[in-house]
Amino acid sequence: MARSTGGLPVSRWSVFDFSHNGLEGLFLSGVTVLVTACTGGGVTETANPATQFTGNRPPVVLSAVILNTPLSQAAPAAVQIQSEDPEREPVTYQYQWHVNDAPLQGQTNPTLLPEYFRRGQRVSVVVIPSDSVQKGNPHRTEAVVVGNTPPSISKVELRSADDHSRVEAIVEANDPDHDRIDVMYRWLQGEKVIQEGEDSSLVATGLDTRLPIAVEVSVHDSESIGKPLRSAPFGLDNRAPRITSLPPVSSGGDVYDYVVKAVDEDGDPITFWLEHGPPGMTIGEATGHIHWTIPAGHVGAFRVKVLAKDGPGSIAYQEWDLTLSHETPIAKPRT
Repeated sequence: MARSTGGLPVSRWSVFDFSHNGLEGLFLSGVTVLVTACTGGGVTETANPATQFTGNRPPVVLSAVILNTPLSQAAPAAVQIQSEDPEREPVTYQYQWHVNDAPLQGQTNPTLLPEYFRRGQRVSVVVIPSDSVQKGNPHRTEAVVVGNTPPSISKVELRSADDHSRVEAIVEANDPDHDRIDVMYRWLQGEKVIQEGEDSSLVATGLDTRLPIAVEVSVHDSESIGKPLRSAPFGLDNRAPRITSLPPVSSGGDVYDYVVKAVDEDGDPITFWLEHGPPGMTIGEATGHIHWTIPAGHVGAFRVKVLAKDGPGSIAYQEWDLTLSHETPIAKPRT
């Protein structure tokens, strides 16, 4: 009780210093509380001395929400804060991130990198507002659960294989949650889909070599689908035709006939022409049929060269010496 002197009440002033331990990882300054007791009155807790003597009141966090929920390994965690300062001073913040209610040492930035959390964990952050004079009360956000992160593709490249008869897709993909990744391939020539499924290669035989191809790759895990990625256009290598027949030995007489046979693994049409031959020898441009009516008395060696050309312009050739005697013409390949 206060004692009275000369009939007037005498007040007693006491100053108490309360140090707030706060939440783990946070550093709060001591708060000094001024308590006054008067005769006939109770005990009253007043504001911080800064408020008592300067009139400053601490800022208050009205709301704080973690963004980009559900969180995933694809992006950092960030927090959106709404606060109010009674004196309308600029407000700054201190942060302490928590995972599963445990503070993360050193993680006091406005964002938390995804390397610090995993699927199924709970992430929250404690925010302390400050103005130029003092700090406000800490505010903890609601914890959010980290969800699944879709797999992602970092590279898609195409290359020729099996002597240019196939095209292979080389894909690099990753799942941050270490889930199994399934890959789908959508093969295109121009904008036309020519093959779709799980096959990572494409048979090039029969395709138009004048048009490039591409592959669009998509990946997914058990829960979600990643963003597809398309390769750069890939030009097909045109393969030259192959002549598969051999020039025959004539059965004698005054006529020489030989049908040149050739194949093109790209499926291109083949035309034939005679680059060298004795006078009077002809060839069918579409059939490859060589015909020569041998003039009477012709003997000796005659050079013959036939060409097979596909649509894009690749050429194969066959060359031999046709030797005529008085008896039988004989074809001898040139070396």
